[in-house]
Amino acid sequence: WATTEEFENDHINIITTWPGKGPEEGKAPTELYYEDETMMWGYDIPDDADPIRWFKLLLLKDEDLGPELCASEFILRGKRMLRDSGKTAIALVADFLRALFNHTMYIITKARGKEVVDAMRLHIVITVPAIWKGYARQAMETAAEQAGIIYSRAAGETKLTLAPEPEAAALSTLSEPGRKVGKNDVYIICDAGGGTVDLISYQIDQTKPISMQEAVEGTGSLCGGIFIDEAFERACKARLGSRWNHLSDTGKKRIMKNEWEALIKPTFVPNLTHREYIVEIPAEAFSESNLNDFCKEPIIKNGRIHFKETHIQRAFIDSFEGIDELVAKQIRMATRSGLTITGIILVGGLGASPYLYDHLKEQHGMKVLQSGGIQPTKVPTIQVTSTVSRSSYGVTYRAEFDREKHLQEDKEYDVYLGVWRAKNQMHWYLRKGEIVSQKEPVRFTYYEIYKEDVGGHFSVGICECDAAEVPDRRTFQVNDFCYIDCKLDAPFSSLPDIMTIDGTMAKKMTYVVEMIPSGASVEFTVYIDGRKQGSHNACVRFE
Repeated sequence: WATTEEFENDHINIITTWPGKGPEEGKAPTELYYEDETMMWGYDIPDDADPIRWFKLLLLKDEDLGPELCASEFILRGKRMLRDSGKTAIALVADFLRALFNHTMYIITKARGKEVVDAMRLHIVITVPAIWKGYARQAMETAAEQAGIIYSRAAGETKLTLAPEPEAAALSTLSEPGRKVGKNDVYIICDAGGGTVDLISYQIDQTKPISMQEAVEGTGSLCGGIFIDEAFERACKARLGSRWNHLSDTGKKRIMKNEWEALIKPTFVPNLTHREYIVEIPAEAFSESNLNDFCKEPIIKNGRIHFKETHIQRAFIDSFEGIDELVAKQIRMATRSGLTITGIILVGGLGASPYLYDHLKEQHGMKVLQSGGIQPTKVPTIQVTSTVSRSSYGVTYRAEFDREKHLQEDKEYDVYLGVWRAKNQMHWYLRKGEIVSQKEPVRFTYYEIYKEDVGGHFSVGICECDAAEVPDRRTFQVNDFCYIDCKLDAPFSSLPDIMTIDGTMAKKMTYVVEMIPSGASVEFTVYIDGRKQGSHNACVRFE
């Protein structure tokens, strides 16, 4: 966090104290636990509890999660909790955001005093995976509202910004002391987190200060650390057999958190040695059997599984294959655009893995930069000047009918202006892969003609197409993306008059839709008769 003055002087305050945590730590676990009417989060969750993890992924639709993750024990556990409690995924995220926000405000108030904090206007930034579509981003915004983050303060309106995670990670990593970048360098930002892995390639426009533009379309997939954890858990379960069922939830958690996540996973680097990775199994698993089992590898000796390097290595295979595929795709797209990748910047929770660092260097034969693990205390002086559209976006409209160009089935008569038109035609604002400047967003002007008052409301439907070649008319390839529900900020009577073909008067409303890509989604602004509409007058509703 930072005050305006601190921000302008490139200083950031890092929160390192958390409820339930002794030693200082720069982040808290994204975990929730409910007991009766009490909600616990982060380090405050008891060791013997079975918390909900990866609940942010519950904001996604099943078709966007994919079959493998839908069948994941972490996701199934979260969905069971939703059913049992009657809560929604948005409510879960809101509970965590509320706890995190309240703790943050407590820390800031302790440092600056209540009177000073009450006089501050807040700008809150939440990072989201770049592969998240518009509906998921909107769900996160709704969760922030339910958490009470965007509440009315005497000091003024609270501003909320959703930032794509790879972009935020790139800004932080490239700003670390000692980093040197050259003009026209192209870096793949690989943000490998717990659930998602997002990749975006940036080209450096200038070095002092650093500004960069998206070089090619960003990609992402669900192949993060959760899959490595599940693979290791399956390995333990397979080796223990029926003894695994004797373990309590606390015992299983002790293996996964204390043995795997805290010790083996973050430090593992295969080096073709005979080193063993010993995992202590709680005694309850052996209540009816011997503490030793040498019949197959990995052996069990004195209640401990002795994993060999190759056993541990297998847990990483599927996740790393998914990451390799994403990196290779970025390299191919960059090559097609005439660009050469300078290196890979590795960030995120899984991005701190030394094994992933070595693997990417060896697999792709290029420089890999990894965050130094130093908590940033300065504001990144880097600007992203342009982004690349992940899909094509546009609207359906009625064009003037042209028998050489349009289908007869689309022909219909415009009773207001007395001309034949072709319905279901597509006007594409943005095409997939198109570069859009942050300073010059895409804008298009439209108009509607009304013979009677519409009650001060109207909607604009935005369509999406993921095909490489977009159709000129609406087909099965074109899907509804969102609706922008607008409210007139002036009386209907104030709209300009227009004479229709039958000699009667009508009203003409002119509006402009402005678009800027943000990750896998798009941000919109609406202008009516030249006036920018705020969120209270223009609400985006994703399908």
